[in-house]
Amino acid sequence: MTSAAASRLHRTKALSGHQFGWDTIWWYITNTGIPINFGITVAIALVVGTVVAGQTFYLFTIENLKQFGALKAIGVTNLRLMGMILLQALTVGFIGYCLGMAMTAGFFEATKNNLDLRGFRLLPEIMAGTAVTVLSIVILSSAVSIRRVMVLEPAVVFRG
Repeated sequence: MTSAAASRLHRTKALSGHQFGWDTIWWYITNTGIPINFGITVAIALVVGTVVAGQTFYLFTIENLKQFGALKAIGVTNLRLMGMILLQALTVGFIGYCLGMAMTAGFFEATKNNLDLRGFRLLPEIMAGTAVTVLSIVILSSAVSIRRVMVLEPAVVFRG
């Protein structure tokens, strides 16, 4: 055996399946641009989702300012109005989360026999992390609408 071959053989190591898996993951992280590109894609999706959700809730608020003003005029408190807006936002967020998870689970079920997608699974940790992210987006996007209603004067109902 040559010294170069002996040197390569000496550097080899025996790994368990779990260790080999993590070595492979770290190789991709350190030697390819895949994690950076994937991270950028996820970040852009989060920003766009937050902006779309925020814009939707804000438009709902703008279109119903007279109704909010009327509620304020008859004595509904800011806290109650805030609760109404948050309830609507949380309901929409919950429905959207459930539909998204159902579609994701359906995708994984439909492609479970596809060899190109082997190893892809919908883990409970991913579902929980997605739920926290959706909740954060809902609360953040509702904050702008809530602020607009809190500063609203009840007299807006009586203006033409």
